[in-house]
Order: sequence, then structure tokens, then C-alpha cells
Amino acid sequence: MQEYKKGKIVLNIVVISFMLFGLAAHYISLRELRFYNSKIITLYSLMIALTFTIIYGNSMWGDLQTNQWDLKNAVKLYSYMNIVASVINYLTAIILSRVFVCYFNSVQLFGYIKFFKISGKMVIDSVRIVFLKSFLIPTIYEATLVVQQIHNDSSINLLLTLHTLLPMIISQVFPNLFFIALVTCKMLMVTLNERLGEIVKEVNFMQSAAQMRIQKPYYRMQRYCELADRLDTLAQKYRLICQHTTKYVQLLAAPLIYSLLCNLCGITCGCFTQYLAIADTLVNNEPYDVFNVIINAVFLGISIIEVLLQGQISNENRLKVQETGIILQRIKLTHADERFKQAVEEFSLLILVVKYKIQPFGLLEINISLVQHVISAVTSFLLILVQSDLTQRFSLL
Repeated sequence: MQEYKKGKIVLNIVVISFMLFGLAAHYISLRELRFYNSKIITLYSLMIALTFTIIYGNSMWGDLQTNQWDLKNAVKLYSYMNIVASVINYLTAIILSRVFVCYFNSVQLFGYIKFFKISGKMVIDSVRIVFLKSFLIPTIYEATLVVQQIHNDSSINLLLTLHTLLPMIISQVFPNLFFIALVTCKMLMVTLNERLGEIVKEVNFMQSAAQMRIQKPYYRMQRYCELADRLDTLAQKYRLICQHTTKYVQLLAAPLIYSLLCNLCGITCGCFTQYLAIADTLVNNEPYDVFNVIINAVFLGISIIEVLLQGQISNENRLKVQETGIILQRIKLTHADERFKQAVEEFSLLILVVKYKIQPFGLLEINISLVQHVISAVTSFLLILVQSDLTQRFSLL
């Protein structure tokens, strides 16, 4: 019950924060825990989105007109990418507002939490990785921006770094929600598999020779019916968890795809920038700028961590979903009741029918192999860029 109350408080804080930033064109009823559309909040979100686009759009246009588009500068590069990503997030929040309301009202997340009785330890373990993704990374961004500002010109107000940090935070809102959704899905699937394992253990124990001699036929029939009912309930929860998770991925498909593209671009440019620093020193005898290399390395490392976290949590969810089918196969049905056999067959068929894939727009499945695809793409781009740069350098000698 404590986790339930804490979850309600956290949900309310998150929704209100999103409303203030203009990323939620709807509101939540604190008493009913239901979402509702609002024309006033939608208009407010639209005004925030337009204000953000005008301010940062003018900044990008000004840099373009004054030839200050320095894509070798990690801060500039990430700022441009995150401004575009933030605009995509605002468009997603406004255009899909009604769809989000229908979806959230159908999920009944707290009903799942009460049903599975999620342990406090599991919640704490999950919060740690969510904290890393949602809070620690923006903190590293801000610390890096402050250090760079002090190094370049300490006389300028350090609060100006928040102007650069804001798009970095807003651009990651929906990818972070996707990440939190997968963490929640993993918690529910772990608990579901534990409940299923208890049923398997009891059914197999009831079919041992000693138990079959001791137990009366009526008791066995009654107990099998009870276990079948529990199995049917778990099958229903399994279907809803998989369907809600995959549907939520499709709602956030545009921000997710663009986030992956930003990270791909950031890793490629970060690696190429590190190469340029070394090449300028060795070929052109220029001084090695250690400070800028470290700044670029920080942003490069964050992009790599983002890809690793998304791939890892998606892969863990996929394995937990597959584990349900593996546990179900351990059930011995030789001496089981017909009602229970029917429940097992229906659950097995459901696992075959329900397709669980984290695949935004059906383009690219997000799992641990995503890291391999990113490494392959970055290597290909780097070979082209390095070859082109070396050709240009040696042609001038």
C-alpha cells in the first residue's frame, strides 16, 4: 500500500511538471487518477512550443547567418540536435494528446501494482537505473557546460548555461518515459514469472507419486480448478502488459527514432572530433587541446551510455517475456486435471499469438544488437570521413 501511495504522488508530480513545460496537453484528476483533455492546457502547451521554437530557432538561424555553425564543437552540435528533438517532442505531445489520454486511462497501472504487490526492494532497484537515466545525465551536462563556460569566459553569467541545457532536458523527456515504461514492464514481468513459477512448482508437486496417494480426488479437482483460475488471470495480465508496452512504444516512435539518430550522429561526430584533434597535432603540428577533447569525450560518452541503456533494458524485457514461455513448458500435465490442461494450452497459445517487440514504426528493433548496429554504422561513417580528411590533408602537402 505504501508503494501505491508513493506511486500516486510521483505520478502527480510528473504530470504537473510536464504540464508546466508544455509537454502534456491534458491534465490528471488527483482524486480519480484519470486523464482528461483540456483546451486551455492544449493552448498553453501550444504557446510554450511556439515560444521555444521561436527563441531557439532564431538562435540557430543567427549562428547560420554569422557562420558560427561549428559542428566540431560538441556543445554546439548537441544543442542543434536537441533543439530539433525538443520541437518533435512538443509536436508529439500536442498532436497525440487525445490518444495519450485514451491510452493512459486504459492502462490501470496502479491496478497491476496492487495485484502483483510489487516489493519495495524491486522498486528501489528499478529507481536506481531510472535515476541514472533521468537525473544524473542532465546533471553531467550542466556540470560540463559550467566548466566550459568558466574556462572560456568566467565573467559571463553561469546561468546562461541553463539556456543551452534546457533543450537537452526537453529532448530526452519522451525517451526517458519510454525507458521508465520498460523498467515498469520488467518489474511486472518479473513478478508475473514468480507467480507462474509458484503454480508450476505446486502442480508438479501434486503429481508426485506420494501426493497422488495421499490426496483425495475431489480435493485434487478443486485445487486444479483454483490453479487454473490463477493461470487464466496471469495470462490476461501477460497479454495486457505486452500490448500496453508495445502500444506505448508506437506512441513515442517519432521521439525515439530521432533520439537514436541523435545518438548515432553524436557518437560519429564525437569519434571524428577525437581523430581530428590527434591528426591536427601529428600532421599540422598544432597544439593538442586537451580541454576541448575532454569536453567532447563527455558528450561522446553520454551518447554511448544512452544507446547502451536503451538496448540493455529492451533486451532484459524481451528475455523476461520469453522466460514466461519457458516456465510454462516446465509444467507436467501427465496427471493434471482437464480444466488445468485447458488453461495451460490457452496460455501457451497466447504466448505464440502475442508478439512482443520494441520496434518503433516497425523500422528497427531495439535490443542488445542495437549496440552492434550502432558500432557498425559509426565505423562505416568514420572510414568515409577519415579517408576524405586524409585525402584532403595529403593533397595539400
